[in-house]
Amino acid sequence: MEDLLKARRRLYRMDKYIVECLTLLLLVPHLSSQESRPVMTLTPAPYRIPSSYFSMNILFHPANRVPWPSVPIGGWRTSHVNWAELELAKNQWNFDLLDKYAGWSDQHQLPILMSLTYTPPWASSMPAAPTDVQAGNPSGLSGPPTDMEDWRQFVRTVATRYKGRIRTWEIWNEPNRGKSWAGSVDNLVDLTREAYRILKEVDPSCTVVSPAPTEKTGLSFLDSFLAHGGGQYADVIGYHFYVGNDSPEAMVPLIASVKAIMAKNHVANKPLWDTEAGWISKAPASDELKAAYVARAFILQWASGVSRYYWYAWEIQNVPIMLVQRDNATLTAGGVAFATVQRWMTGAVMTRCTRFDDGLWVCELNNQGVTSHIVWNENQDGEFSIPPEWNAHAVNLLNGAKRPISSRAIPVGIQPTLVQ
Repeated sequence: MEDLLKARRRLYRMDKYIVECLTLLLLVPHLSSQESRPVMTLTPAPYRIPSSYFSMNILFHPANRVPWPSVPIGGWRTSHVNWAELELAKNQWNFDLLDKYAGWSDQHQLPILMSLTYTPPWASSMPAAPTDVQAGNPSGLSGPPTDMEDWRQFVRTVATRYKGRIRTWEIWNEPNRGKSWAGSVDNLVDLTREAYRILKEVDPSCTVVSPAPTEKTGLSFLDSFLAHGGGQYADVIGYHFYVGNDSPEAMVPLIASVKAIMAKNHVANKPLWDTEAGWISKAPASDELKAAYVARAFILQWASGVSRYYWYAWEIQNVPIMLVQRDNATLTAGGVAFATVQRWMTGAVMTRCTRFDDGLWVCELNNQGVTSHIVWNENQDGEFSIPPEWNAHAVNLLNGAKRPISSRAIPVGIQPTLVQ
């Protein structure tokens, strides 16, 4: 009987493998090049993509006069309200800006992700430590507090004041960068443990996100933080999937590395969020490619297993890919792409996302029984022959336009296209 069961299992695995291969090979004859072959398939989470996935870093600096975004967003991460800005001296609080933020979130019914970070110079154990949070900030912000009780009081004060209004908290910011965190991994585990305990005491239903390292250089820090027990003091694992000047496709192996570290440290069952990423140094000059990067980043992060993505940033004006123009309101091509890809994906289940060896990507969406496909090529422009089994009737472009399909072959390039 045992041998029979083993044989049946082998047959089941073989049948499943054959079905998966045939499903992929159905696409191959329809590619622009007959030599194209699938080289990687991502299998996303098997549930509907929530609106909260499309979240945003919004700076809302008081000097910028930023109106509320004109497109839907699923949530937002705060700025300019770190510990050093809230408690200017011991027990001297300034909640004016954070009160405004909480009021805006109440008005728009949109959740805040609040970062608990950056030690005031008066509380820092390293008052001379350099910081690069923003120009003009004092040194010492990257140091751990001299007295843990100051940290506890800060966390409890903020959590109590905004109980029921802020329910998602993030501990620190990019701790693998020395100018953001100058303490040890153990120091940060201690801070995370104390913050988690207090936040859950004040609001047991709140969500706590772990400290989020950034770029490839953050992988060893994440591994060490989790190995030292930090993962048990978080509901969500945070990371910043910046890939320098590379294309969004470079996020895929970086996300895979983070997930492997999570599995190694027994926290693979926890959600993975990207609480900040975009392009902040150099990116393509053309509006076409900027819009393509925005859309591909959101498509590929979900396909790779990230369940919430806070783009950086809505209104910031000194980065290569801006979503709004200088008036902080009018959408750029990137802003239009964000709105478009959000409409395509929200509420749908992404069943698979396949890369072919010529740079072609095909991602399948199912929305209440209706199947559609997102198609692009990361390397080149070309043509794609639509498989007849897709029963396609229209293509949707990233600029929001929709066109009927007049022939079996459609142009495919760097910008994702939705084939309905």
